[in-house]
Amino acid sequence: MGFLSWLRSLSGEAERPRAPSSPVVPPPVDRPLPVHRAPNAPPVRQKSNRVSSKTRWYGYGEAVQVGGYLIPGGLVYVGTAMPSPKGRTEPSLINPALRINSQNPDWAGQSLDYWPSYESITPAARAAYLTWLADARRYPEVPIGYVFLFMYGLEHRVLVDIGSDPSLASELVPIRAEMVSLLELHGDRSSSFSGYASRFLDLIDFMLMQGPASAGGKPPALTESRWLVPINLKVGLGDLAANGKPIPAHWALAWAWFHPEIPLRTPASRCTEEFTRLFTLRYQQKFGDGFTVRPGKTTIRTSYHTASSQIGQANLEMDNIPDVFAQQAPLRKLAALFDGVSAELEPYSRWLGRNPDKAGTLAAAALLPGDLIDGSTGSVRDFQDWLVKKLAPSGTALISGAELFSHWPAGGTGKASKPETVNLATLLDSLGAALEPDVRFGGAAVSELTPVVLFRVQPGSPHSPTPAYSTALTMMHLAAAVTAADGHILPAELDHLTAHLESSLQLTTPERTRLQAHLQWLGATEVKLTGLTKRLESLSGAQKAAVGDMLVTVAAADGHIAPAEVTTLQKIYKLLGLEASTVSSRLHAAMTGSPAAARGPVTVRPAGEPEPGYPIPVPPTAAPAETGFMLDPTIIQAKMSETAAVSALLGGIFDEDQTLPAPEPGGPKRPQQPGLEEPAGTNPGDTFPVAGLDQAHSSMLHALAGRNQLDRNEFEDLAAHHGLLPDGALDTLNEAALDASDEPLIEGDEILTINAYALKELCS
Repeated sequence: MGFLSWLRSLSGEAERPRAPSSPVVPPPVDRPLPVHRAPNAPPVRQKSNRVSSKTRWYGYGEAVQVGGYLIPGGLVYVGTAMPSPKGRTEPSLINPALRINSQNPDWAGQSLDYWPSYESITPAARAAYLTWLADARRYPEVPIGYVFLFMYGLEHRVLVDIGSDPSLASELVPIRAEMVSLLELHGDRSSSFSGYASRFLDLIDFMLMQGPASAGGKPPALTESRWLVPINLKVGLGDLAANGKPIPAHWALAWAWFHPEIPLRTPASRCTEEFTRLFTLRYQQKFGDGFTVRPGKTTIRTSYHTASSQIGQANLEMDNIPDVFAQQAPLRKLAALFDGVSAELEPYSRWLGRNPDKAGTLAAAALLPGDLIDGSTGSVRDFQDWLVKKLAPSGTALISGAELFSHWPAGGTGKASKPETVNLATLLDSLGAALEPDVRFGGAAVSELTPVVLFRVQPGSPHSPTPAYSTALTMMHLAAAVTAADGHILPAELDHLTAHLESSLQLTTPERTRLQAHLQWLGATEVKLTGLTKRLESLSGAQKAAVGDMLVTVAAADGHIAPAEVTTLQKIYKLLGLEASTVSSRLHAAMTGSPAAARGPVTVRPAGEPEPGYPIPVPPTAAPAETGFMLDPTIIQAKMSETAAVSALLGGIFDEDQTLPAPEPGGPKRPQQPGLEEPAGTNPGDTFPVAGLDQAHSSMLHALAGRNQLDRNEFEDLAAHHGLLPDGALDTLNEAALDASDEPLIEGDEILTINAYALKELCS
């Protein structure tokens, strides 16, 4: 029913008294509210509402009839004369002597001016206004001018009558309740009314809270609108500071939430429940019961400029409550904590934004910080109980992909997508476990038909492979492929190889644990060689040589070469299409420390005039003492860095679902993985575009391959080399990575970390 039809339906009833329709009931009060009153003021008591001999205030619940209209809810002035503070007639005063045009009411409020007054509005507008009042002021589409006219009377009662006679302060509660109802009905319709009503409520709260606030009370609710700081928040914080009490977590959260200098990021607004829990937890971890705040000398003050043109500015102050809200020291603590919690929830928030109907699922829980998962119930608790039972005997469990999917839904396709597998691995991390294969470490996505190894991990275990781990994984895969090819490498040889890799590459304890789990997975997996030779042929000769160099360097790392290792290396060389007969000579060169072949021009002597003659070298005074064999660890690290991208590529070669594109005859050759054919510093125009990026960003992506971290200055230099602005390049690469893998490529501030999984997905 429109406003016009509604008013017309009421016009026939205007000549007879009407019963009240659902009057507003004031909300219950948890404790007696202190009243804003002067010192030694008399206690609150009910007194006459007569303002003068000609005017009366009708309080909450008092009915009054004007010209045949019964106004059931009260909260209006009725009479023939009442001056405003500025000398003119009070705008809201309903004068029964003025004419009312009930036959042609101004339903749309077209005759109202900017500051309406009952005295000056037309008789038609008076009829419409009285009809709205008679219907208990609850019609949601009433012209907003009529709502303002009613509000003028409430402002007069609060600021003029109660302001001069604090014994009337008990009326503030029903007046506040009425304003809350009006704001809920009309706040979204009129920004002007929303602003005035919100500030007026803040003023009423200020008056109600005069006196010490209860430290055990509740802070204001976290609302979407943050432009107005709730006065009860300031009063509560000031009271805690004045009494030397710590700021509890829920008060600290409200302080940060409403502070204008602390930005509200998406995770806080999208995942408010999780944000509140995590903020409370992190706050208590850092500050215990809370930090204390110095009271200071500034007291809480408020000012309000009325909607009515006949009152103006009102300024109030609490002499006994300090204002600590704007202090900088606590602000810095809160801002850092608020931002940190937002960052922790960023992956969860981003995923929830793309999947709003999947909150509360296992996939959603996988992206929550571990502290929010520990106390979970439902599907998360069931999954955790199953995991604990599986790992209880030995800390490791070999299961089928089908069994895993019976506890972790995989989209109904029989195979988990890579983002789904990352989610699974992330949830396992939070529960102190991991799985192999793991796509974050170059493994294939899990399917119902593949075996899966679950194993326990230490807190803080890495989430992406280091060059050393990638190298070890590559060697293990190649050895497993040789085993499948001719059956001449026994499982014991793989165990020996694993032990050798762990020692020579100085793998960390978490990396050794994962490598052992991966070895167990390889033992349960039928390594399929279908098409493997063809896939290996897609590697360039330089790439195969780089892999061969890496294998020899690692094999010689401990200074001892067993015959079985030589045999294994020869078989792997043959599989790669390299000359197996060169293995011995390469091992000898690595053992004796012979310099590697130069990769660029070598300076024989500086330019200029040559020295005449041939100088005779001075013989050594004593023969050098014999030392034990020691291979320079920097050589090993250099080899691993050079072949890190090749390792990532080989990991993909062993994924049976991945095919490698053949190079275009006579055309540009696309690198199979960034960094394989473009070392840092090459011409940005020489590389093939990647993941829809332009030439410059593709070239920069290639230059980042094989790196785990770089500092901000290095990144800026790299961006400048490719003709890009650092921040713009960072955003572009991260957006492309999010599209490809649901994860950013580069994270961090001063030290930037490269996400190996996102990098691989970008280039796949």
